[in-house]
Amino acid sequence: MAEWSKAPDSSSGPLTRAWVQIPLLTLFFFLSFLCFILSRPCSIP
Repeated sequence: MAEWSKAPDSSSGPLTRAWVQIPLLTLFFFLSFLCFILSRPCSIP
């Protein structure tokens, strides 16, 4: 992790980070959206 912050443009550079960050962000937004949808019917009887 610290090595990435020291040399962000190393051999595996920004493209690898994009391949990691994009699915993680997609998963995060999907899970938060899913939790939002699932919590709505529970809170409203």
